[in-house]
Amino acid sequence: MAGYYLLWLLGLPFVFAFPQLARNWRRQNFGGWAQSSARILGMRVNVRNAPPAAPFLLVSNHLSYVDIIVLESQVDCAFIAKSEIARWPILGFISWTLNTIFIDRARKRDILRAMEKAERALARGLGVVLFAEGTSTSGQTVSPFRSSLLEIAARRGTPVHYATISYVAPAGETPAEQSVCWWGDMPLPGHVFRLLQLPAFQANVFFGPQPIVANDRHVLAAELWSAVRSQLEPVVAER
Repeated sequence: MAGYYLLWLLGLPFVFAFPQLARNWRRQNFGGWAQSSARILGMRVNVRNAPPAAPFLLVSNHLSYVDIIVLESQVDCAFIAKSEIARWPILGFISWTLNTIFIDRARKRDILRAMEKAERALARGLGVVLFAEGTSTSGQTVSPFRSSLLEIAARRGTPVHYATISYVAPAGETPAEQSVCWWGDMPLPGHVFRLLQLPAFQANVFFGPQPIVANDRHVLAAELWSAVRSQLEPVVAER
C-alpha cells in the first residue's frame, strides 16, 4: 500500500492538470494495489458477467474490508464509506485523498452532500460504489438496502448497476464466514490474523447484466436488493 500510494503521489504533479491522465494514473496505482494485495492474500477473484465501464453508480452487498480489494481489482471506482473511517490513523487520510466519499448516515443533510459529491465523481469519469446495506454481514443473506442514498439516482433517472460478492475458504480451514467476512462485533486485529492464516481463498463477484432504473428511491432500493440477493451464493459456515 505504501509503495503504490507514494508512487501515485510522486506522479500526481505531472498529471494533475490533465483529468484523463490523472484518472489513468489513479487507476494504474489504485488498481495495481488491489491486484497485488489479492495476490499477497492468496485471493483468487472469480468474475461473472462483464463489469461496468466508468463512469457508473454500482450497488453491492458488503461482507468485509476485503470487498474493496475485490471491486477495485475489477473496476475504476471510488467508494462511499461511513464517516468513522475518515478518523482512522493513516488509512483515513489515504482514503480521503483517493476520492472516498465519507458520510454520516445519521444526518440527512450529509446524505444529500454525499450524493452530490458522488455526482461530481461521476462527472469526472469515476465509478462510485455504494454498500447499500449500511454495514457488513456474514454473507448468509442480503440485508435490506437503505434507500436514502439512492434519492438523487431515482430523481434523475440514473441507471444503477449492481454486484454480488461471496467468499469461499479452502476445506479444512476456518470458514469464510469467520475468516474473510468481517461483521458483528468481531475485533479487527483478530480478524486480520485469521484472514492471514488462510493459505488461499476465493472471491466470487457477480455483476448484474443490466443496470436498474426507477424514479422512486424505495422502488429502486427494493429492485436492487432483489437483484443482488438473486445472485447470492451464501457464505455458509461449516459445522
